[in-house]
Amino acid sequence: MIVCSRCGREMEDTAWKCVCGGPLEVVDKEQVDGGELKGSSLWRYQPYLGTEKRVSFDEGYTPLVFIEDCYYKLDFLFPTGSFKDRGSTVMMSVLDHHKIPRLVEDSSGNAGASISAYAARAGIMAEIFVPAYASQGKVSQIEAFGAHIRKVEGTREDTRKEALKRAETVYYASHQWNPWFLQGMQTVAYEIAEQFNWDVPDVVVVPVGSGSLYYGVYKGFKHLLESGVIGGIPELVGVQPEVCSPVYNAVYGKERTCEKSVAEGLLVEHPPRLQEIEDVVRHHGKLVVVTEEEIGEGLRKAIRMGLFIEPTSASVMAALEKVEPSESRVAVLTGNGLKATREINDILNKRS
Repeated sequence: MIVCSRCGREMEDTAWKCVCGGPLEVVDKEQVDGGELKGSSLWRYQPYLGTEKRVSFDEGYTPLVFIEDCYYKLDFLFPTGSFKDRGSTVMMSVLDHHKIPRLVEDSSGNAGASISAYAARAGIMAEIFVPAYASQGKVSQIEAFGAHIRKVEGTREDTRKEALKRAETVYYASHQWNPWFLQGMQTVAYEIAEQFNWDVPDVVVVPVGSGSLYYGVYKGFKHLLESGVIGGIPELVGVQPEVCSPVYNAVYGKERTCEKSVAEGLLVEHPPRLQEIEDVVRHHGKLVVVTEEEIGEGLRKAIRMGLFIEPTSASVMAALEKVEPSESRVAVLTGNGLKATREINDILNKRS
């Protein structure tokens, strides 16, 4: 069952937005059993995902490695090179069950590549709108999966508006809006808790663009808490680039701006779940912003550690410098550096 986060109205499984305009989410009915689970992918949590259909590459249950003073969740090791596969596998399973023949999505790259791959797996035709500035590596990946590319000049917001026009006649499989995509994000929390022997770390640090990962991680830990599996929710630290930080600005009363950043995956000017994320931040965490220079230094640090991540993920590395050391911190690294080799070379070769 999916309901509106704002008015509580129940909607059909294929709805992506409430009639009141609010975002939707799946109601977690089944309590999580913290015992031994079968399988080695995120689908080990299938009873809690809300769908029996499975469009999958056996993805998930990514490594959690400890380096120096932090645990790193290596979500850049998914089949398409980003954490977005968590949402895509669940969403596409539902769309395949309902025999959706075509879909449209707007993305700066990673979500578009992920949804294109799973659409190909399901035999669904995908049309992806991307900003003209998107990394060529990501665009090539989308095209390779057989999706139709629509490049849009201007901002990330301009891309979203063009996709919505197309969505008047084609199903809108938005990673920002779709409640089933959000449901897949909860599996990050399930995996971290299981990898901590059904306990939780002190702090979890994640990048925030549309906020589906941040809010999904919260929902996952909340579900575990309500199931009696864990004793509390860790501090959830969200990271945004200083040049485009609408959630940070809303929470802390700052002026809203959104300019171009090397962390292209975080350039979401109007996050659909802004109100929900604000509430989570005030009760369970905080937000930090990082400069372009700090992101670059975070990228250099990650690569020196052997973690080849894209600049968007490097925002998390930068944020760790602003998070108090604790006995257990987890940083979620979301995108593979192979998607943005040109951009990475530019950052690494840039003189201070």
